[in-house]
Amino acid sequence: MGRVVAAQTPMRFFDSHLDASSLFAEADTKPALLRHLMGELTHKWDVRTDAPWAHTPFLLIHGRYDYAVPYSLWSGVTEQLPTATLRIFDRSGHHPFFEEPQAFTRAVADWMGRLP
Repeated sequence: MGRVVAAQTPMRFFDSHLDASSLFAEADTKPALLRHLMGELTHKWDVRTDAPWAHTPFLLIHGRYDYAVPYSLWSGVTEQLPTATLRIFDRSGHHPFFEEPQAFTRAVADWMGRLP
């Protein structure tokens, strides 16, 4: 898995020259589980309509330079979810918690501090 992620660095990290291999060296990936979650379990799921939790506040965090799962996928969706907060990190890809840890922590703490 480490080599796959390293090859995908330009689409997953703000710094396309980052050597991310050490971040995933000990990773125990479960590709079959991911395929199951993203395929069989959720292929027809629509967060806007299949949400019994729709009144529960939730925070969506994305990096502006995430080309694996771009924040633009949420365009128009968050407007339909009154309890959703979308926070985009300008110097991050898929891993804002790694690339902007202080800003990430602050954003989560601020969001949690506004919860009822």
